[in-house]
Amino acid sequence: MKDEKLWFDHPQDSVEITTVRQRTEDVLEQAITLPFWSQDYTQLDKGRFSGMITSVASKGVQLFREAMNRSVDELASAPQNSYVIGLPTIIEGKSLWRGGQLSKNTLITLDKNAELLFRTAHSSEITAAVISEQRLEDYAANVEQIDIYDLMKKVNPVEVIPHAVKSRLLSALFIGTEHLSKNLNDSMDHHQVWRHVEDSVLDSCLQALMAASENHNRHNEHRVHRHIVNCVRDITLSRHCEALTIGDLCTTLRVSRRTLNHAFKQVLGITPVAYMRNVRLHRIRAELKFSPKQVTSIANVATRWGFWHMSLFSRYYRELFGESSSMTLELARGQ
Repeated sequence: MKDEKLWFDHPQDSVEITTVRQRTEDVLEQAITLPFWSQDYTQLDKGRFSGMITSVASKGVQLFREAMNRSVDELASAPQNSYVIGLPTIIEGKSLWRGGQLSKNTLITLDKNAELLFRTAHSSEITAAVISEQRLEDYAANVEQIDIYDLMKKVNPVEVIPHAVKSRLLSALFIGTEHLSKNLNDSMDHHQVWRHVEDSVLDSCLQALMAASENHNRHNEHRVHRHIVNCVRDITLSRHCEALTIGDLCTTLRVSRRTLNHAFKQVLGITPVAYMRNVRLHRIRAELKFSPKQVTSIANVATRWGFWHMSLFSRYYRELFGESSSMTLELARGQ
């Protein structure tokens, strides 16, 4: 169940805290559950999806935890003019955050107004803070006397940090997301509690950034590979009625078949053909779930997205989402 709560304390200095705790059973639902974000998810693994979102937000700071049981390709935008600083807490399989491979003791960051390109592991969980530029820049200048803009230029999207620094940041994020979201009903001084949590998170994030800034690796090769993947996505969506071939993609992008396949292997771990098929299947699922009254025939929707063999379409759909397309439509019409 989705649960949003607002609390106001100290009329002279009120604080509003919004919490969300929701389990999901659909990748499209997962993409829209995290407050304040704009996200587009493409499920890569076959099978029924299960996810969890926990979010606590107040006064320009959001703390969230997101878990999923399937590998997903995420294209996302954080709230405008905000920094994202966090940790992967579960990684089962290969996972790439803006080109950097996640592992134990890695810090993940997203600069303000940058697009997030994130391929999650087969089973994954991340815990992160989203902090408005004004809050983080003021805190960095006033408390540590450093320029956050200059600091962020020295930090890659994925950096290895000392275990002690990671543990401190994880503790601060855990208290914010888990303890606070579960205990707002208790008779506590929410204003003071949030001030304490916020200060701990800001301090821990800043210490993690300073530790990460001592590393100097860059990720230029992945940027090229990710650009190829993004171009294939754009072509798939703009020419969705066409039976695109690998040759068509290579000609349009002016890359070799080997380069194309290598890019997809490095970024997503699947073939270009499988990725194009998954992107189209997600668009079909979105129409069935969110516009069921406009669907006169599943076959018509599938054909519009480039599937002409209904038996193959049905098999691909069931394998990817763990249910038939007719069940998706039936459930949507029953809501």
